[in-house]
Amino acid sequence: MSLFETILTVYASLTRHFIRAFLAMLGIVLGIAAVVAMLAISEGGKRGVIDQIKAQGIDNIIVRSVEPTTANASATATRGIKMFGLTKADFEHIENTFANVAKLVPIREISTEIYAGQVKTDITPIATTAELFDLISCTIMDSRTKPFRDANEGLMMPTCYAGIDAAIKLFGHREPLGKTIEIGGTSFTVTGLVEGLNQVRIGGQYNINNAIYIPLAMADTIWGNTVRARRGTAASATEFDIFYLKVKDLAGLSDTVDRLKNYLATSHAENDYEFQVPYELMHAAEKTQRIFTLVMTSIAAISLLVGGIGIMNIMLANIFERTREIGIRRALGATKRDILVQFLAESMVLTFIGGALGAGLGIVTAHSAEWVARMNGDMTIQAVVTSESIIISLIVAVVTGITFGTYPAWKAANLDPLLALRHE
Repeated sequence: MSLFETILTVYASLTRHFIRAFLAMLGIVLGIAAVVAMLAISEGGKRGVIDQIKAQGIDNIIVRSVEPTTANASATATRGIKMFGLTKADFEHIENTFANVAKLVPIREISTEIYAGQVKTDITPIATTAELFDLISCTIMDSRTKPFRDANEGLMMPTCYAGIDAAIKLFGHREPLGKTIEIGGTSFTVTGLVEGLNQVRIGGQYNINNAIYIPLAMADTIWGNTVRARRGTAASATEFDIFYLKVKDLAGLSDTVDRLKNYLATSHAENDYEFQVPYELMHAAEKTQRIFTLVMTSIAAISLLVGGIGIMNIMLANIFERTREIGIRRALGATKRDILVQFLAESMVLTFIGGALGAGLGIVTAHSAEWVARMNGDMTIQAVVTSESIIISLIVAVVTGITFGTYPAWKAANLDPLLALRHE
């Protein structure tokens, strides 16, 4: 039997028993839909996490000050104030002795509140240097933005940058550049706007878009080089909240981290710091996501197994109902091979169509889940449908058809023609 004749025969058989064919492929539709939807959400989740980690800079090392608990505190005391965390001595030592460190950026949170009119805001004032904007995932908005002052200059006219959310809270829809804000009793002129990308936070702590950035040298002159901890006790303070370190050679990142840990363990009596290494976090996230994807795919594969068994059962029932038809075809000259190919082709067509419908349903389901999540304010869930997942799903569907359709096709091909003709 030619390919054209096989196609016509399969088409006639499936259209003649449309409801039966639809029920046969329903399990495949749902199974493939589950696979595609889970893979899309899993891929979207992975990319979202990886993008946020990459936004921190995979060649960066982040060290943060952590206030020790009262029970374990033995940090240095200055004028009755307990000092903890990263110090200027740490900064100078790292800058002068770590050859693999290309840039070292200090960050200090200023212990004061920012008001919009008479209303206190949650905007965070941060003292830092201009190099920070090269290390974090952000853009400097507006071509009129003036350079961020690193040097201790222009104290008669202090300046700052504002995150875009902070600017909206302070000025509404008015032009922020050139406007003044009061921080800790000092008026600052806004000379630049900053927009963070991928919802990244500075050191995993500060919202880029909801901060005011003050040149560190200027902050030292106005408030001094130590600031009381805003989140800790009133009797504790730190010199720096965060160090950002950009390494020259990514291959030497692990060695640099080990050296930093050894140095800080030696120079700090208390474990008043913690590390965040985006490169290591990225690999850990990828590994976790692979495991999650494997588990989700395994669960979805159960649906495919059930669908495949359903196809086998319906194909076997189909053979019983079409026994006389098989006998007539054999009597008219059809060979065992013709019968085998016909029923196997029917099974493959069913699963392929079911796979295509399931892929479409899976895409709709994944994007619907993303839409519902966004409607509820969760912006972290996204659906990413890849061409690989669609191709794999269709291949799996066809393989399922071959696997679960082979036995019914073999059984149909081996029916005795005489017994088949007698079948009522």
